[in-house]
Amino acid sequence: MVFLIITFAATYLLQFVVFMFGLKSVSGTDMLIPATVAIMCMFIFKSKALTRETKIIFAFFLVYTILYFFEGYVSPIMGSLGGTLPLLSSIIAILGLITAIILNLKKKWRKGLKPAKLFIGKNLKFYIIIPVIYFVLLFVSLILNYVFGLGVPGKEFNLTTYFMSFITLTIMYGLLFWPTFFGEEFGWRVYLQDRLFYLFGGYKGVLILGIIWGVWHSGTIILGMNYPGQPVLGNIAMIFGTIIMGIIFSYAVLKTGSVWIAVLLHLITDVAGGPAANMFIATPLDSVFSFGPGIYGMAIMALFALILLKSNLWKKENIPKPST
Repeated sequence: MVFLIITFAATYLLQFVVFMFGLKSVSGTDMLIPATVAIMCMFIFKSKALTRETKIIFAFFLVYTILYFFEGYVSPIMGSLGGTLPLLSSIIAILGLITAIILNLKKKWRKGLKPAKLFIGKNLKFYIIIPVIYFVLLFVSLILNYVFGLGVPGKEFNLTTYFMSFITLTIMYGLLFWPTFFGEEFGWRVYLQDRLFYLFGGYKGVLILGIIWGVWHSGTIILGMNYPGQPVLGNIAMIFGTIIMGIIFSYAVLKTGSVWIAVLLHLITDVAGGPAANMFIATPLDSVFSFGPGIYGMAIMALFALILLKSNLWKKENIPKPST
């Protein structure tokens, strides 16, 4: 409860201040809040998952968070890459990712990361299976906007250019912005998921988690950052989408025991359905009633989610006690 109160209050306060004082919108700052609060709670309540290895990764994340907020809302400390990416924050992100990889190379270090789900995990083949299926479904869904006339490309319909952009941006975002995706996924898919699933079981837990995740986005929807011009239907579509995506993300974490697969799936979501899709596949004419992130697209993704729900992983007797 403490985690939810602080996370929602901090997120809405940030959005309120940015809106009321006309500050520039800095992409990804709100995404850093859930994990920051989760880490704070882990220290306050003296979590046993706070091993030396875990603290090292948390340190990089927290330093990045502080720097990203300062460089985003105040001024870059060491200048910017291309005039848009704060250099110092980017350096910390890259060093943090390299450190996380190194800490996963040695069995003893991986053991220290396991309680916080920061190790690479088990069933590693699912790092390929789930993301590939997820991307293919999302990609097909995006194309259906063009096929059914629900959107038009910003430049031209060009799948080759789209794929090149997707690959380039996935690598770049993975290197420079992994903390933002980690910020949401560690908060929701590790800290909160562990508790909800233990209390309510996997089926009820993933539904509650999906609703909470969707409601948390309500501020950005009301402000027009997501589903612009659709404050009511946009929130409904978001909650529907977060429940569906939450099932897929949560299954991936349960299957691997690692947060990193959820970070990867979140990265794919934002890159695949981002500017490249709008420019080279189709920009939806109606952000709610469309494929991709719209309700039609989520309906397609729901078929995948329903298959995953048949797994025994969701049964309460198979849910471990919270490790964080």
